[in-house]
Amino acid sequence: MPRALDPATVDRLATLYRAGTTDAEAARITGISKSTAGAWRRRLAIGPAPKQPSPLRSPLTLAEKWHTLARTVEGGHAEWTGRHRADTGTRVLTHHGREYTARAVAFRLANGRDPIGYVRAECDAPEWCVAPDHMADEPARTTIRAQLAAVHGRALPRPYCDRGHAAADHVRYDRDGRAYCAACHAERTTARKAAA
Repeated sequence: MPRALDPATVDRLATLYRAGTTDAEAARITGISKSTAGAWRRRLAIGPAPKQPSPLRSPLTLAEKWHTLARTVEGGHAEWTGRHRADTGTRVLTHHGREYTARAVAFRLANGRDPIGYVRAECDAPEWCVAPDHMADEPARTTIRAQLAAVHGRALPRPYCDRGHAAADHVRYDRDGRAYCAACHAERTTARKAAA
């Protein structure tokens, strides 16, 4: 049984608790101990105070935060005004304690789904553009570049590369629509990094 309090203090506690005050705040305001305030909260059958959001948590959604950091420029492009990772220069933003790449968020905004593989800009400013409509993930890039190869009359890739990788699984296209084997490219990159 909680310590006896005068009716005015009990009424004041009930009002404070209904307004969302914590036990510690109610104790400080009314001049009673925190444990007495907690006991009276239970006796009055008023649930705990709602948790306050962290002051570090943004009230913005991920999409809203992305839009505050991207600036539309001439030609339908978007320039990133937010943070760049020091080690890679990748354009990033942090939302609710998690880091996202600007291009992956832009891709989600345009396509309504998470990207598969790396996201790159397929426009005339691929180095810096983050416009949602210009983003393409790996399957989209392969499709776009295969269409470009067909327009330029480039031959279809062979079923297998020289090292025996299946084209159906590993064919990719460079920006000019030339086909190459992604598995061989990855092996050469790994060997080059190991030699360095």
